[in-house]
Amino acid sequence: RPFNLNINLIHKSLKMRSYITSVVAILSICNSYSLTIRQVMKASVTDKLYTFEKSAQIFAEAKTLMPGGVSSPVRAFKSVGGEPIVFDKVKGAYAWDVDGNKYIDYVCTWGPSIVGHANDEVLDSLRETLVKGTSFGAPGPLENVLAKLVIEAVPSVEMVRFTNSGTEACMGMLRLVRAFTGRDAIIKFDGCYHGHADSFLVQAGSGVATLGLPDSPGVPQGATRSTLVATYNDLASVETLLKTTDVAAVILE
Repeated sequence: RPFNLNINLIHKSLKMRSYITSVVAILSICNSYSLTIRQVMKASVTDKLYTFEKSAQIFAEAKTLMPGGVSSPVRAFKSVGGEPIVFDKVKGAYAWDVDGNKYIDYVCTWGPSIVGHANDEVLDSLRETLVKGTSFGAPGPLENVLAKLVIEAVPSVEMVRFTNSGTEACMGMLRLVRAFTGRDAIIKFDGCYHGHADSFLVQAGSGVATLGLPDSPGVPQGATRSTLVATYNDLASVETLLKTTDVAAVILE
């Protein structure tokens, strides 16, 4: 009987690691909708299973060179399971790993790649600037250009300080608010990440009104004594802390 079935559904099924399950499912579809075995076999050879041999080899070597095999803990996949994928190149909305597998990239370098990877206009600007040198260790005119863009984009920002990482930015903020207010305590929210400075690596204690306790080996309790932890999206937990402690700032991811 007439029925429109996207052959891509067959492709996706055949990409599954359980071939037996896939074939049984596809044969059931064929039986119901009169697809021929020839069509199924044609679909099965047009796409290949993703393989990760090169990624596995490179990451195995990386673990002998860097702690956990990565330069940032989130890349180690410990919280989600599986083995990290080693990427080779990116362009636009796509990324390719060292085994040649192609992906749609929803990570976007954790945010910065808002115009896509290797954007031609961005690359042209980079080439123009790189010929002048990669680092001066001194002020440059482009700092002013970028600062103006940030200030214009965020109405509450009057001045900016550029840093090399989010961790460094949060550490500078922490020192600034404490110096300005003369207070030590800060409030962060359970589950929010603000870099790997000692003051931020804490979890909630026995309740939202307790002082933070170290959440990472190597962080002394003294480093987190002034860090309070509230429950995200719970204003009452914040108000409780504000009523009982002089707080320098509330930081939210």
